Amino acid sequence: MPYASQKNLHIIAIFTAYNCSKTLRDFYGRFPLDLVDEIILVDDASTDGTYELAHELGIPAYRNTVNLGYGGNTKRAIELALDAGGDIIIDIHPDGEYDASAIVPALKKINSGAKCVLGRRFDRILDMLQRGMYPWKVFPLIAINFLPRLMLDGSIKDYHQGFRVYTREMLNEIFWRDNSNNFLFSFEIICQALFKSIPIEQVPVITHYHGQKRGATFKHSLFYTVGIMKVLFLYLLGKMGWRSRIFR
Repeated sequence: MPYASQKNLHIIAIFTAYNCSKTLRDFYGRFPLDLVDEIILVDDASTDGTYELAHELGIPAYRNTVNLGYGGNTKRAIELALDAGGDIIIDIHPDGEYDASAIVPALKKINSGAKCVLGRRFDRILDMLQRGMYPWKVFPLIAINFLPRLMLDGSIKDYHQGFRVYTREMLNEIFWRDNSNNFLFSFEIICQALFKSIPIEQVPVITHYHGQKRGATFKHSLFYTVGIMKVLFLYLLGKMGWRSRIFR
């Protein structure tokens, strides 16, 4: 355990899974098991045999009886990891979208004092297209990163990616259990950390977009954008003293 052993920290990787049977075997086969003490997969009521495949591969797995949504599933996975004694929780999706090579630099950031580490997918617009993102997604992604960078922390380049490393210390300081059960969860938890002035770092992460993973639908993207505006508004109110469910 090259990083956990330095501070005797328990590292758990959570795999939040939904219909990942086509990618799980390859993803798990390439995952650096020597970097973590434990893996927890939580299947969000998949219909393609993801849960059964996880057991076949020997991955400790839980299954939701009903679909909880991205945020709801992530909450359960984090809760299970904390209950298992996790001090550092690596949140990575077993659909193969994010490469596990980002784990080592992320753990180095944690070892240097960061309480949360985010993946940074793109440094150039061309990177987005070369890695398979739909062209019509590129500029909306730039736009929804612009306001948070302007209002929250300009050093964070990518607020809306899915590779994260959380620490128990961070999670104990924020109200993540009250976050949304949809994809807004991932944006809300960053805003909560910034609200509490929790140190956040970033590391480059390689992405692989293919098939349906090339991006959300236009309708989903529209609702997500409206949700971002609401979260930013609540954040500003919180800073002015008007507390809300997630900022208090």
